[in-house]
Amino acid sequence: MFKHALIGIDFSPAWPCVRRRVEALRDSGLERATLVYVLSSRYPAVPEESHRAWYEQRLTEEAEQLGASGLDVDWQIRTGEPGGELVAAADDTGADLLLIGSRGQSRFHEFFLGSIALDTARLAGLPLWLEPVGEECLASDRTVLLATDGSTAAKSAEAVFADLAGQAQRALAVTVLDDAGSESSAVAEAKSHLAELSEGIASLETRVAEGDPRRALTEIANAENVDLLVLGKRGRNPLQQLLLGSVAEAACRGLDVPVLLVPEEGN
Repeated sequence: MFKHALIGIDFSPAWPCVRRRVEALRDSGLERATLVYVLSSRYPAVPEESHRAWYEQRLTEEAEQLGASGLDVDWQIRTGEPGGELVAAADDTGADLLLIGSRGQSRFHEFFLGSIALDTARLAGLPLWLEPVGEECLASDRTVLLATDGSTAAKSAEAVFADLAGQAQRALAVTVLDDAGSESSAVAEAKSHLAELSEGIASLETRVAEGDPRRALTEIANAENVDLLVLGKRGRNPLQQLLLGSVAEAACRGLDVPVLLVPEEGN
């Protein structure tokens, strides 16, 4: 499905988890990977430009290791705000997926800190895969969950989910209605939309839940042992690019499973 991934890399203990995800995506059809390390302008002394040769050597080694598995791999070093530079690199290279870690292992390696992940999520105009990194690496997608509100903004996420569902052991789609939208007509509309999705996805499980979408989505993902959450985000334009959305941001902050944010088509 994804052919070219732009991958944010640091050299902390978190990186092996992201590398394992790249290898899993390769098994699902990924052909090309571009590794990007950003010399952050937030902390000018860490890392220093004088260390560039060391980063170049490490990037070359990582590219060779991934390349040996059959991927076409290149790399870049950029300087600036990490989130903005990663998005710009993805645009420049024509990548169709941006992949970064979503947890920090060290205050000196801020690629994987939450603030960078959220900055990237707000700015990205292409699908963004946030891979949680910690003591254990997650690289299976046995159970894939789609969160959809049935809106136009969710169409692209639904299309990506349909592709992923074909490779998963279990696929679940859920619509969460808040208290203001839980009247019978809204419930019927949500069920109708989920039924339409089911027509194109074999063995799709669907559910309409009620409550605070941010909390309910987290509870469902945890209860169902979800391996990947897919949800849409508003498109990228000068007015929207800093607005991630409360549900998407809550998912990025509160879940310990991979989150795939898919922007609205045409933005």
